[in-house]
Amino acid sequence: MKFKSVLSLFVLLLFGEIVSAQASDTPILNLILSTYYKNEKPIYKGRNQLLFLFCDKANNNEEIFETVNQLKLPQADVKSIKSQVATDTNPENWAAELQEIYASDKVKLNVKINNCLSLDEYHVKQKRFNLNNQRLLIISKPVFFAGGNKALVKVVFYRSIEHNNGSVLLFEKINNNWVIKDYLNPWST
Repeated sequence: MKFKSVLSLFVLLLFGEIVSAQASDTPILNLILSTYYKNEKPIYKGRNQLLFLFCDKANNNEEIFETVNQLKLPQADVKSIKSQVATDTNPENWAAELQEIYASDKVKLNVKINNCLSLDEYHVKQKRFNLNNQRLLIISKPVFFAGGNKALVKVVFYRSIEHNNGSVLLFEKINNNWVIKDYLNPWST
């Protein structure tokens, strides 16, 4: 009996490693940045930047469960998502993924993004430029499900304490490429 539980734990851990190895954050981040920075102008000396990128991967919380409940997913996927949200709380940032994107960047995102910022750095820039249309793009950690072929990512545009908006993006892997299938639970304050 003990051997079966050890074996099932090993299989579960192995399957989890295979799914996480298949589900890289870099292509998802690249698609998000390409989508949201598409209309942004390159930042050269003297030009004001309007969209900034938050360096940290935001941890997911119970807000993502509103989206999960609307999707009416199979119980196994719901359980997997809840487990990921509960256990994946370590601080992470987008630095490695950004470097990987910049290395093969054909759109020149690095000229549009410049550097990613912390919240304090964003506030300093916001006060310096004194513009009301600057925003900080905050991207949560992707939550993978359906065997690593679908993902949910919460995207938030922070302007100030009072003015923010966002939604949860539903990604699906089609022919080994991630695509945004839907923008779920849009909100604004």
